Amino acid sequence: MGYPNKLARLTDEQRALMVKEYLAGATCEALSRKYGCRPHTLREYIKRSVPPGQYRHGSAPVITDALFKQATGMRRNGMARKDIAEQLGVHLKTLEHAFRRRGQTLTTRPFRTRHETLSIIVDCIKAGLSQEEMAKRAGITEASLTTNKYYLDAMKLVGSTQKPAAPEPKPVNIADLSQEERNAIAANAIWRGLERWRGANR
Repeated sequence: MGYPNKLARLTDEQRALMVKEYLAGATCEALSRKYGCRPHTLREYIKRSVPPGQYRHGSAPVITDALFKQATGMRRNGMARKDIAEQLGVHLKTLEHAFRRRGQTLTTRPFRTRHETLSIIVDCIKAGLSQEEMAKRAGITEASLTTNKYYLDAMKLVGSTQKPAAPEPKPVNIADLSQEERNAIAANAIWRGLERWRGANR
């Protein structure tokens, strides 16, 4: 088997170690710098050398158990496959391979209307949650909150459902009132008393 470029100068042990390092999480770019090989040549060699389904499309990180658990939680919350891959910083195909290797499938997101998504975000705003937490609960990326105007529209809905609080009555100091104002208050109190008395004696 021919190994063009500097890859041919490596020993079998070095090439085996290179594949092992890749499977442990090293990127093709990092390995090409370490072993002095052209990135394209090294990628092609890695692609042929790793077990089926283990190639991570170049620089994508390894889907560890912790990362897979996080992806599973996002999928359970209804987040789209593309958004999950973007948020985790991995290639979509890499993520799909990780699910298949664990005997699962990365299903598509269940359909949710814009109204339903806005309702979730409105509840998050009322609860005082951060935009990051809003995005997680709504099953969208944080960037979608602004690009798709979810946050802006949700804020409008929050404003339309919140009634302005009634102004609290200000305390009145009798000493600050004029004699005319005091007489009006006394007359009003007398009339209120008479009305209650009439109601009680009917």
